[in-house]
Amino acid sequence: MNFVIVNQKQKTRIPTNHIIMLEAHSNYTLFYLQNGKQRMYAHTIGHFQELIDSEQFIRIHRGFLVNSSFIVGYDKEENKLHMENNLEACISRRLRKNLKGFSNREIDLQ
Repeated sequence: MNFVIVNQKQKTRIPTNHIIMLEAHSNYTLFYLQNGKQRMYAHTIGHFQELIDSEQFIRIHRGFLVNSSFIVGYDKEENKLHMENNLEACISRRLRKNLKGFSNREIDLQ
């Protein structure tokens, strides 16, 4: 699946399997991509969550939507996910339930 995002007269096509995670910045969303690039778009993270595959992406915090394919570790003490490209994402207490039963590459997230 691809996102086609129209941003100031420009169309951008981003394959979802290249997205590591999305981070909310008020009414903007920052995309972290597999190639190390970052892209900012003028839509809320909720807008993109409605468009994206919920099987592959997990909402773990009001500010983070992560691609489960790129999870490399879990820090239980700091309550953070470690993602590829040395990225980290905080997990909220309320949305931690979204990780229940999920395991990737033998990583226990419970």
